[in-house]
Amino acid sequence: MNEFNIEEYFDSFPDDVDRIDVSDEYLNYLPDLSRFKKLKELYCNGNYLTSLPVLPKTLEKLNCGYNGLTLLPNLPENLKVLYCSNNQLTSLPVLPEKLKELYCFNNKLTSLPVLSEKLNELNCSNNQLTLLPNLPENLTELYCSHNNLTSLPVLPEKIKYISYNGNNKLMLLPILPEKLEKLYFYNNPKNKIIVDNYCFKTIKKNIKILNNFRYLYYCLKYRKRFLRIMEPIIKKRYHPRYLYDLKEEDDLDKKLGEW
Repeated sequence: MNEFNIEEYFDSFPDDVDRIDVSDEYLNYLPDLSRFKKLKELYCNGNYLTSLPVLPKTLEKLNCGYNGLTLLPNLPENLKVLYCSNNQLTSLPVLPEKLKELYCFNNKLTSLPVLSEKLNELNCSNNQLTLLPNLPENLTELYCSHNNLTSLPVLPEKIKYISYNGNNKLMLLPILPEKLEKLYFYNNPKNKIIVDNYCFKTIKKNIKILNNFRYLYYCLKYRKRFLRIMEPIIKKRYHPRYLYDLKEEDDLDKKLGEW
């Protein structure tokens, strides 16, 4: 079996190549990328990389997960998707304004930089985060379980999925968006969680609905017993004899109402 030669492989690409994939090739370095002026996608995940070369300005998607990276280079301003999970990162560089997806889980991050306003997916689970930065309004998915979070920032109205269960020790829940579709916060000290008025009203509403279903269930379950008890009372209360002694001057509507 011939050993993969990264230099020869890169030399085989034309200068205008827009996609390079060298994932899972047991690489411990990447050659210079400066000649690739139109490169948009770079996949180098699943190797033994401890650093990356300078990235082309045209790059829009980078997957460098499952390596041994301790630091990322400056990120291109056109980058929209960044996978850097499963490394040894303790911090991230400034994030591009066009970034839409960030997957940085399974690292050693203690904080996150300012998030792009266009970001709609964030997975920062399994780190050492104690707080999160302000979340952009376009965010629809947030995964931040297994950190050291004790609170969360205000959640955007557009968010559709949030998971912050796990080893977090949340003491304070944020204001919950009205359009929130899914919420998981199990494996937290629920008796210590303080919820805001909106969340409290929602919980009370759900309890009322649950009690109504419980009442209906028992009514149906014991309906025969209930009817046996109530049948003589109903017959006595609504027996037509109350209408036998009607007089001409009696108000029929009033009598029927009393009946």
